[in-house]
Order: sequence, then C-alpha cells, then structure tokens
Amino acid sequence: MNRTLRIYLLLLAALVLLWAGRHWSDLGDMARGADLLLLSATALYGLSHLFRMLRLVLLTLDQRDKAFALSAAHALTAFPSSFLPFKIGEILRLAALFHVFDFRRKAGAVWLAERFGDVVVIALFILGLYLFDVRVPAAMRTVFFFFVLASLFGLLAMFAVAKTFVYLNRHLVLVSHSRHGLWLLRVSHALRQLELDIYRSVEGRLTGLLLLSVLIWSLEIAALSLFLNRLGAAETDFSAMFAAGLLASLPGGGAGAFGQYQSLALVALTLLFLAALSLAARMRLTRS
Repeated sequence: MNRTLRIYLLLLAALVLLWAGRHWSDLGDMARGADLLLLSATALYGLSHLFRMLRLVLLTLDQRDKAFALSAAHALTAFPSSFLPFKIGEILRLAALFHVFDFRRKAGAVWLAERFGDVVVIALFILGLYLFDVRVPAAMRTVFFFFVLASLFGLLAMFAVAKTFVYLNRHLVLVSHSRHGLWLLRVSHALRQLELDIYRSVEGRLTGLLLLSVLIWSLEIAALSLFLNRLGAAETDFSAMFAAGLLASLPGGGAGAFGQYQSLALVALTLLFLAALSLAARMRLTRS
C-alpha cells in the first residue's frame, strides 16, 4: 500500500466520520423508527453496487487476480463520488481503476465498456416507457429527451471515430514524415488500441454485461419506487431523484431524504471494504 493510497483512505475515513457526526440524530431516528420498506430500499440500492462490482469482475476475466482490487476501487470511491454532481465523481473512480491496472489503457477500456452498458440500458428503459405509453411527468420528459439525445450522439460518435481511425492509421503509416504527422500517428494508434481493448473486454461477455446492467438499474429503480411508495413523494421529487441518478449524484432539495438512505448504503459498503483492506494488510504483515 503506497503513501498516496494511505492518505486517500485516511481522508475517506475522515469523510465517513464527518458524515456520521453530521447525521447522527438522523441515524438515531432511523434506528428507532426502523421501517421495513425504507430498509429494503436501502438494501436494494446497496445490492446494485455489489452487482456493479460483479460487472467489473466480468469485464476483467482475463485478469482474475485483480477481482478484489477492482471491487475495493469501486466501493472506496462510491461514497465520495456521490457528492460530486454532473459525473465529476467518475474522474475519481477512473483514477482508482488506473491505480489497479498496470496499463491505463485497460482501465479506460473497462470504464468505457461500463458506461456503454449503462447508456444502452437506460436509453432502452426510456424508449420502453414511450413504447408502452406510460404517462411521464413533463419534467421527466425533458430529462429523458436530453439523455437519449446525448446517448445516441455519444454512441454514434464513438463508432464513427473507431471506424475512421482504422483508415487513418493506414494512411498515416504511409505519409507521416513530419513531427506533427508522427504525433498524430501515435495518437491514432493509441485510440485504435483502446478500441481493441474495449472489444477484448466485452468479447463473449456482451450479453452478461447487458444483463448485469439491466439488473443494476432495475435494483436502483426498485429502490427509488419503494422509497416513493413509503413516503408518497410527489412527481417533481421523482424527476429530481431520477435526474440525480443519471448524473451520479445524490438528490437534493425535497428529495434529500432518499439521498440520506443512499449515503447510508454507501457508508456501509465503505466501512466493509475498509475493514477488509485493514484485515488483508494485517495478514500480509503477519506472513512477512
């Protein structure tokens, strides 16, 4: 365990303690008035993160020795990432994957494969609502429209770039003699290798990737539905919470109560893996 990782784990432990201190009275109220539906919603949300770890392991079956490290990387970045809006927390998660893998390109390929699974499943879910003529609040329609539009544009751009670089590589190999041409060739080659790494990560596992992605989002939507049924939240709250889920951040405002239960699940996951890492470090010291 290097110095940077130790510092991060200490900061993470401090963040957990700070959160617990700030919400101590709320935690006491949760314990005294334990509600089966709310606890079930929390458990379902926590379970969705366990399946996210399983998806990481699936995408790296060629490096099975990194299974625990990948699971720990997800568990120990999920809680702090949840406070960062607009997917900024994914930068922290990607940095954790960089730390696990020897080659950053492999980490980037795994991360992109995960995002592909999420985007496809959520887009199909949204289109399914319209296909079956499910009534959707106006605020939700706006969220859905922009998400599907951005998803389609992103996927088409990714495939277009991948196909373009196949021919660009061949052309640059023949004509690149200047410094800028050689630099462009290196960039083109690196992106081509990233594309191949993505294909290797999902080769023979695409069905499993999509099924796990369906399961992950089904659990998160089920957790949200249980919470809404228990508290009878308004449609505007559902819009805010679903939009926050798409942006990988905890909901705020009137929907903040659900964010507390999400945080509780993430804190439990964090403490579990902090304890596991501590135990693994002690066992390593004992053996040495």
